[in-house]
Amino acid sequence: MKQSDLRILVAIGRPERQASLANLIKKSVHPKLRAIYVDSLASARSQLETGPFDAVLLELELPDSKGIETLVKIQEKAPRLAMIVLADEIDDATMDTASNAGAQNYLVLGHYDDFSLSKVILCSIEKKNMEEMNKTLKVVNSILRHDILNNFTVISGSLEIYKMKKDEKFLASAMNGVERSIDLIRKMKEVEKVISPNEMKKMNVRALIDDVIAKYPRDKIHFTIEGEGMAFADDALISVVENIINNAIIHSGTDVVKVSIQPLPSDPGLIEIRFADQGVGIPSEIRSKIFQEGFRYGKSGQSGLGLYIVKKVLERYGATILVEDNKPKGSVFVIIIKAG
Repeated sequence: MKQSDLRILVAIGRPERQASLANLIKKSVHPKLRAIYVDSLASARSQLETGPFDAVLLELELPDSKGIETLVKIQEKAPRLAMIVLADEIDDATMDTASNAGAQNYLVLGHYDDFSLSKVILCSIEKKNMEEMNKTLKVVNSILRHDILNNFTVISGSLEIYKMKKDEKFLASAMNGVERSIDLIRKMKEVEKVISPNEMKKMNVRALIDDVIAKYPRDKIHFTIEGEGMAFADDALISVVENIINNAIIHSGTDVVKVSIQPLPSDPGLIEIRFADQGVGIPSEIRSKIFQEGFRYGKSGQSGLGLYIVKKVLERYGATILVEDNKPKGSVFVIIIKAG
Protein backbone atom coordinates (compact mmCIF):
# COMPACT_ATOMS: atom_id res chain seq x y z
CA MET A 1 0.00 0.00 0.00
CA LYS A 2 1.27 3.46 -0.84
CA GLN A 3 1.66 5.63 2.22
CA SER A 4 1.55 9.40 2.62
CA ASP A 5 3.28 11.23 5.44
CA LEU A 6 1.82 10.26 8.81
CA ARG A 7 0.50 13.09 10.97
CA ILE A 8 0.99 12.28 14.62
CA LEU A 9 0.25 14.13 17.84
CA VAL A 10 2.97 13.72 20.48
CA ALA A 11 2.03 14.51 24.09
CA ILE A 12 5.13 14.48 26.34
CA GLY A 13 5.44 16.63 29.44
CA ARG A 14 9.23 16.52 29.82
CA PRO A 15 11.23 18.77 27.44
CA GLU A 16 14.26 16.45 27.30
CA ARG A 17 12.08 13.48 26.33
CA GLN A 18 10.27 15.55 23.74
CA ALA A 19 13.58 16.67 22.21
CA SER A 20 14.88 13.09 22.08
CA LEU A 21 11.77 11.82 20.35
CA ALA A 22 11.71 14.79 17.97
CA ASN A 23 15.21 13.89 16.81
CA LEU A 24 14.11 10.37 15.86
CA ILE A 25 10.96 11.62 14.16
CA LYS A 26 13.01 13.98 11.97
CA LYS A 27 15.03 10.98 10.73
CA SER A 28 12.01 8.85 9.81
CA VAL A 29 11.66 8.15 6.09
CA HIS A 30 9.41 5.11 5.53
CA PRO A 31 6.94 6.58 6.22
CA LYS A 32 7.82 10.20 6.89
CA LEU A 33 6.44 11.34 10.24
CA ARG A 34 5.02 14.84 10.65
CA ALA A 35 4.54 15.59 14.34
CA ILE A 36 2.77 18.22 16.40
CA TYR A 37 4.17 18.42 19.95
CA VAL A 38 2.24 19.33 23.09
CA ASP A 39 3.18 19.12 26.76
CA SER A 40 -0.21 18.84 28.47
CA LEU A 41 -3.53 17.07 28.24
CA ALA A 42 -5.37 20.34 27.64
CA SER A 43 -3.11 21.19 24.69
CA ALA A 44 -3.49 17.68 23.25
CA ARG A 45 -7.28 17.83 23.39
CA SER A 46 -7.21 21.29 21.80
CA GLN A 47 -4.97 20.12 18.93
CA LEU A 48 -7.25 17.16 18.20
CA GLU A 49 -10.03 19.65 17.44
CA THR A 50 -8.00 21.54 14.82
CA GLY A 51 -7.09 18.94 12.22
CA PRO A 52 -6.74 15.28 11.28
CA PHE A 53 -4.12 12.99 12.77
CA ASP A 54 -3.21 9.36 12.17
CA ALA A 55 -2.02 8.47 15.67
CA VAL A 56 -1.32 9.82 19.14
CA LEU A 57 1.89 9.14 21.09
CA LEU A 58 1.46 10.05 24.74
CA GLU A 59 2.96 9.79 28.17
CA LEU A 60 0.43 8.90 30.84
CA GLU A 61 2.07 11.32 33.28
CA LEU A 62 1.42 14.88 32.08
CA PRO A 63 1.41 18.08 34.18
CA ASP A 64 -2.38 18.25 34.19
CA SER A 65 -3.27 14.55 34.11
CA LYS A 66 -1.88 11.40 35.72
CA GLY A 67 -2.18 7.70 34.94
CA ILE A 68 -4.56 5.84 32.68
CA GLU A 69 -7.05 8.72 32.93
CA THR A 70 -4.77 10.60 30.49
CA LEU A 71 -5.39 7.96 27.82
CA VAL A 72 -9.12 7.90 28.55
CA LYS A 73 -9.45 11.68 28.21
CA ILE A 74 -7.48 11.72 24.95
CA GLN A 75 -9.71 9.00 23.55
CA GLU A 76 -12.78 11.03 24.39
CA LYS A 77 -11.58 13.55 21.83
CA ALA A 78 -10.23 11.01 19.31
CA PRO A 79 -11.94 7.63 19.79
CA ARG A 80 -10.87 6.33 16.38
CA LEU A 81 -7.19 7.25 16.40
CA ALA A 82 -4.40 4.77 17.11
CA MET A 83 -3.03 5.33 20.63
CA ILE A 84 0.59 4.51 21.55
CA VAL A 85 1.59 4.84 25.19
CA LEU A 86 5.16 6.00 25.92
CA ALA A 87 6.74 4.76 29.14
CA ASP A 88 10.09 4.82 30.94
CA GLU A 89 10.17 1.10 31.61
CA ILE A 90 8.38 -2.17 30.97
CA ASP A 91 5.50 -2.50 33.40
CA ASP A 92 3.19 -5.44 32.71
CA ALA A 93 0.37 -4.08 34.85
CA THR A 94 0.41 -0.68 33.12
CA MET A 95 0.70 -2.33 29.70
CA ASP A 96 -2.36 -4.49 30.39
CA THR A 97 -4.33 -1.55 31.77
CA ALA A 98 -3.45 0.61 28.75
CA SER A 99 -4.36 -2.17 26.32
CA ASN A 100 -7.69 -2.76 28.06
CA ALA A 101 -8.36 0.98 27.91
CA GLY A 102 -7.89 0.97 24.13
CA ALA A 103 -4.18 1.59 23.45
CA GLN A 104 -2.84 -0.20 20.37
CA ASN A 105 0.80 -0.27 21.50
CA TYR A 106 3.24 0.44 24.32
CA LEU A 107 6.74 1.87 23.77
CA VAL A 108 9.55 2.09 26.28
CA LEU A 109 11.35 5.40 25.75
CA GLY A 110 14.90 4.96 24.47
CA HIS A 111 14.40 1.36 23.31
CA TYR A 112 13.82 2.09 19.61
CA ASP A 113 15.33 3.91 16.64
CA ASP A 114 13.76 5.98 13.86
CA PHE A 115 13.04 2.87 11.75
CA SER A 116 11.41 0.82 14.51
CA LEU A 117 9.46 3.87 15.70
CA SER A 118 7.90 4.32 12.26
CA LYS A 119 7.04 0.64 12.03
CA VAL A 120 5.43 0.58 15.47
CA ILE A 121 3.29 3.58 14.53
CA LEU A 122 2.29 1.98 11.22
CA CYS A 123 1.40 -1.32 12.90
CA SER A 124 -0.62 0.54 15.54
CA ILE A 125 -2.59 2.40 12.86
CA GLU A 126 -3.28 -0.81 10.95
CA LYS A 127 -4.38 -2.54 14.15
CA LYS A 128 -6.76 0.31 14.98
CA ASN A 129 -8.13 0.29 11.42
CA MET A 130 -8.88 -3.42 11.70
CA GLU A 131 -10.64 -2.88 15.02
CA GLU A 132 -12.76 -0.12 13.50
CA MET A 133 -13.55 -2.18 10.40
CA ASN A 134 -14.80 -5.03 12.56
CA LYS A 135 -16.98 -2.63 14.54
CA THR A 136 -18.35 -1.15 11.32
CA LEU A 137 -19.19 -4.57 9.93
CA LYS A 138 -21.04 -5.57 13.10
CA VAL A 139 -23.01 -2.33 13.15
CA VAL A 140 -23.96 -2.49 9.48
CA ASN A 141 -24.97 -6.16 9.70
CA SER A 142 -27.18 -5.31 12.66
CA ILE A 143 -28.83 -2.44 10.74
CA LEU A 144 -29.24 -4.60 7.66
CA ARG A 145 -30.89 -7.47 9.51
CA HIS A 146 -33.18 -5.18 11.49
CA ASP A 147 -34.30 -2.96 8.60
CA ILE A 148 -34.73 -5.65 5.95
CA LEU A 149 -36.72 -7.83 8.35
CA ASN A 150 -38.94 -4.84 9.13
CA ASN A 151 -39.36 -4.14 5.41
CA PHE A 152 -40.31 -7.75 4.70
CA THR A 153 -42.87 -7.61 7.51
CA VAL A 154 -44.42 -4.52 5.92
CA ILE A 155 -44.32 -6.07 2.44
CA SER A 156 -45.92 -9.32 3.62
CA GLY A 157 -48.60 -7.55 5.65
CA SER A 158 -49.44 -5.13 2.83
CA LEU A 159 -49.79 -7.94 0.29
CA GLU A 160 -52.05 -9.92 2.62
CA ILE A 161 -54.33 -6.90 3.11
CA TYR A 162 -54.32 -6.24 -0.65
CA LYS A 163 -55.55 -9.79 -1.28
CA MET A 164 -58.52 -9.12 0.98
CA LYS A 165 -59.38 -5.51 0.10
CA LYS A 166 -57.91 -5.04 -3.42
CA ASP A 167 -56.89 -1.54 -2.37
CA GLU A 168 -54.01 -0.22 -4.51
CA LYS A 169 -52.51 1.76 -1.64
CA PHE A 170 -51.38 -1.51 -0.03
CA LEU A 171 -49.53 -2.45 -3.21
CA ALA A 172 -47.81 0.93 -3.06
CA SER A 173 -46.85 0.24 0.57
CA ALA A 174 -45.36 -3.11 -0.44
CA MET A 175 -43.37 -1.48 -3.26
CA ASN A 176 -41.99 1.12 -0.83
CA GLY A 177 -40.74 -1.72 1.33
CA VAL A 178 -39.05 -3.30 -1.69
CA GLU A 179 -37.40 -0.02 -2.67
CA ARG A 180 -36.11 0.55 0.87
CA SER A 181 -34.61 -2.95 0.88
CA ILE A 182 -32.94 -2.33 -2.47
CA ASP A 183 -31.48 0.92 -1.12
CA LEU A 184 -30.04 -0.95 1.85
CA ILE A 185 -28.43 -3.56 -0.40
CA ARG A 186 -26.87 -0.80 -2.51
CA LYS A 187 -25.49 0.82 0.64
CA MET A 188 -23.95 -2.51 1.61
CA LYS A 189 -21.88 -2.40 -1.58
CA GLU A 190 -20.54 0.96 -0.44
CA VAL A 191 -19.76 -0.48 2.99
CA GLU A 192 -17.55 -3.06 1.25
CA LYS A 193 -15.30 -0.14 0.28
CA VAL A 194 -14.99 0.81 3.93
CA ILE A 195 -14.07 -2.65 5.21
CA SER A 196 -12.02 -3.64 2.14
CA PRO A 197 -9.97 -0.53 1.27
CA ASN A 198 -8.18 -0.23 -2.04
CA GLU A 199 -4.69 1.09 -2.73
CA MET A 200 -4.20 4.63 -1.50
CA LYS A 201 -3.12 7.05 -4.19
CA LYS A 202 -3.20 10.68 -5.29
CA MET A 203 -6.70 11.59 -6.46
CA ASN A 204 -7.72 14.67 -8.42
CA VAL A 205 -10.59 16.02 -6.31
CA ARG A 206 -11.90 18.40 -8.99
CA ALA A 207 -12.04 15.65 -11.62
CA LEU A 208 -13.71 13.23 -9.20
CA ILE A 209 -16.43 15.75 -8.29
CA ASP A 210 -16.96 16.60 -11.96
CA ASP A 211 -17.59 12.90 -12.67
CA VAL A 212 -20.10 12.63 -9.81
CA ILE A 213 -22.15 15.71 -10.67
CA ALA A 214 -22.29 14.70 -14.34
CA LYS A 215 -24.88 12.09 -13.27
CA TYR A 216 -27.34 14.75 -12.12
CA PRO A 217 -29.78 16.62 -14.41
CA ARG A 218 -28.37 20.12 -14.83
CA ASP A 219 -31.82 21.57 -15.51
CA LYS A 220 -32.89 20.65 -11.95
CA ILE A 221 -29.69 21.00 -9.90
CA HIS A 222 -27.23 23.86 -10.38
CA PHE A 223 -23.62 23.05 -9.46
CA THR A 224 -20.62 25.36 -9.21
CA ILE A 225 -17.07 24.21 -8.44
CA GLU A 226 -14.18 26.48 -7.46
CA GLY A 227 -10.54 25.55 -6.98
CA GLU A 228 -8.56 22.36 -7.42
CA GLY A 229 -6.56 19.96 -5.31
CA MET A 230 -5.09 16.48 -4.97
CA ALA A 231 -6.08 14.24 -2.05
CA PHE A 232 -4.42 11.10 -0.74
CA ALA A 233 -7.26 8.56 -0.72
CA ASP A 234 -8.71 5.57 -2.55
CA ASP A 235 -11.77 5.02 -4.75
CA ALA A 236 -14.10 5.08 -1.74
CA LEU A 237 -13.74 8.89 -1.89
CA ILE A 238 -16.27 8.72 -4.73
CA SER A 239 -18.87 7.31 -2.29
CA VAL A 240 -18.08 10.14 0.11
CA VAL A 241 -18.83 12.79 -2.52
CA GLU A 242 -21.93 10.97 -3.80
CA ASN A 243 -23.41 10.60 -0.33
CA ILE A 244 -22.79 14.22 0.63
CA ILE A 245 -24.36 15.52 -2.57
CA ASN A 246 -27.29 13.09 -2.34
CA ASN A 247 -27.84 14.13 1.25
CA ALA A 248 -27.97 17.80 0.24
CA ILE A 249 -30.42 17.21 -2.61
CA ILE A 250 -32.73 14.65 -1.00
CA HIS A 251 -32.85 15.85 2.59
CA SER A 252 -32.39 19.62 2.31
CA GLY A 253 -34.46 20.14 -0.85
CA THR A 254 -31.79 22.36 -2.39
CA ASP A 255 -31.45 22.93 -6.13
CA VAL A 256 -28.05 24.63 -5.73
CA VAL A 257 -24.80 22.97 -4.61
CA LYS A 258 -21.55 24.97 -4.48
CA VAL A 259 -18.26 23.12 -4.06
CA SER A 260 -14.94 24.76 -3.22
CA ILE A 261 -11.50 23.11 -3.02
CA GLN A 262 -8.46 24.83 -1.52
CA PRO A 263 -5.31 24.21 0.52
CA LEU A 264 -5.83 24.67 4.23
CA PRO A 265 -4.13 28.01 5.06
CA SER A 266 -2.84 26.75 8.40
CA ASP A 267 -1.30 23.56 6.97
CA PRO A 268 -0.19 23.11 3.33
CA GLY A 269 -0.25 19.33 3.84
CA LEU A 270 -4.05 19.42 4.01
CA ILE A 271 -6.83 20.49 1.66
CA GLU A 272 -10.32 21.66 2.49
CA ILE A 273 -13.37 20.63 0.45
CA ARG A 274 -16.63 22.49 1.13
CA PHE A 275 -20.09 21.42 -0.09
CA ALA A 276 -22.59 24.26 0.43
CA ASP A 277 -26.33 23.96 -0.24
CA GLN A 278 -29.23 26.38 0.05
CA GLY A 279 -31.74 23.96 1.54
CA VAL A 280 -33.62 23.87 4.83
CA GLY A 281 -30.48 23.41 6.91
CA ILE A 282 -29.76 20.94 9.70
CA PRO A 283 -31.25 21.70 13.14
CA SER A 284 -28.57 22.26 15.77
CA GLU A 285 -30.07 19.62 18.07
CA ILE A 286 -29.40 16.79 15.60
CA ARG A 287 -26.12 18.00 14.09
CA SER A 288 -24.05 15.82 16.41
CA LYS A 289 -26.11 12.75 15.47
CA ILE A 290 -26.22 12.81 11.67
CA PHE A 291 -23.05 10.70 11.26
CA GLN A 292 -24.23 8.00 13.68
CA GLU A 293 -25.07 4.57 12.31
CA GLY A 294 -28.74 4.18 11.39
CA PHE A 295 -29.71 7.76 12.30
CA ARG A 296 -32.75 9.03 10.40
CA TYR A 297 -34.48 12.36 10.53
CA GLY A 298 -37.75 13.59 9.00
CA LYS A 299 -39.84 12.12 6.22
CA SER A 300 -36.89 11.91 3.83
CA GLY A 301 -34.88 9.64 6.15
CA GLN A 302 -33.80 6.47 4.35
CA SER A 303 -31.33 3.75 5.39
CA GLY A 304 -29.44 5.90 7.89
CA LEU A 305 -26.17 4.64 6.39
CA GLY A 306 -25.17 7.36 3.91
CA LEU A 307 -23.43 9.82 6.24
CA TYR A 308 -22.23 6.99 8.47
CA ILE A 309 -20.37 5.60 5.44
CA VAL A 310 -18.96 9.08 4.77
CA LYS A 311 -17.57 9.36 8.30
CA LYS A 312 -16.09 5.84 8.37
CA VAL A 313 -14.33 6.28 5.01
CA LEU A 314 -12.89 9.65 6.03
CA GLU A 315 -11.70 8.24 9.35
CA ARG A 316 -9.75 5.63 7.41
CA TYR A 317 -7.99 8.45 5.56
CA GLY A 318 -7.24 10.29 8.80
CA ALA A 319 -9.57 13.02 7.51
CA THR A 320 -12.28 14.94 9.36
CA ILE A 321 -15.74 16.23 8.47
CA LEU A 322 -17.89 18.86 10.13
CA VAL A 323 -21.11 20.74 9.41
CA GLU A 324 -21.63 24.49 9.44
CA ASP A 325 -24.56 26.80 8.73
CA ASN A 326 -24.65 28.37 5.28
CA LYS A 327 -25.68 31.98 4.83
CA PRO A 328 -28.41 33.05 4.28
CA LYS A 329 -29.74 29.45 4.49
CA GLY A 330 -28.68 25.85 4.13
CA SER A 331 -25.71 23.82 5.34
CA VAL A 332 -22.03 23.38 4.54
CA PHE A 333 -20.24 20.03 4.84
CA VAL A 334 -16.51 20.62 5.31
CA ILE A 335 -13.91 17.90 4.69
CA ILE A 336 -10.28 18.33 5.75
CA ILE A 337 -8.09 15.66 4.15
CA LYS A 338 -4.41 15.03 3.50
CA ALA A 339 -3.13 16.52 0.26
CA GLY A 340 -1.81 14.09 -2.35
